[in-house]
Amino acid sequence: MTLPLFIVVSTLTLPTAAQADQGYRYWGYFQAAPGATTWTAAMTGPSTKLQDGAVEGWSFTASSNDIPATTPMMDPSFAELCANTSQVAGKIRVGLVVDFGPGEIAPAGETPKEFFSDCIVVPEGAIGHDVLKAALPIRADKSGLICGIGGYPATECGAPIELPVAKSDASQAPLIAPAPNTSSNNSQKTIAIGALALFAIVLTVVAMRRKR
Repeated sequence: MTLPLFIVVSTLTLPTAAQADQGYRYWGYFQAAPGATTWTAAMTGPSTKLQDGAVEGWSFTASSNDIPATTPMMDPSFAELCANTSQVAGKIRVGLVVDFGPGEIAPAGETPKEFFSDCIVVPEGAIGHDVLKAALPIRADKSGLICGIGGYPATECGAPIELPVAKSDASQAPLIAPAPNTSSNNSQKTIAIGALALFAIVLTVVAMRRKR
């Protein structure tokens, strides 16, 4: 006796090739107020008046709607950055961290520069732009946007870049259910045949009893 076996295969509609999202690579600007131990993304350009004990952070990063900007690899630590710098009357000490980012997002033909960190002494009333300019050469566009720090990148300014779309949980599921195991199918077929045979015997017995 041949029994039909039906196997339900579940499929997911997913892109066959990796998708990309429009993003940008640029100099991300972060700040840490005196006493703070974590970075806060700056809501404005480097025009905020700073206080002694503050830490300024710059990170060459790439971000999109799915991928956030990355903070500098070093946490803001004024105590570490300015441990050997004495306070001077009429001036303030500001920690500065500049992370040139990974090579994966570097413009074609360019290599990220070495990580930079230092304690910068500037006059009271100085802003973030003053601190950065006192340490490294900067390049800005007409709007004041910082395009390059220390000569990196050489020419571009906030260039568009393709970034991978963040994967969802569904994308980690198999596209199709794995092929059934042959030995397992044979066992299931044998059990099914036996069950049907037993059912037939029971029906026969019941029918005979009713005739009586």
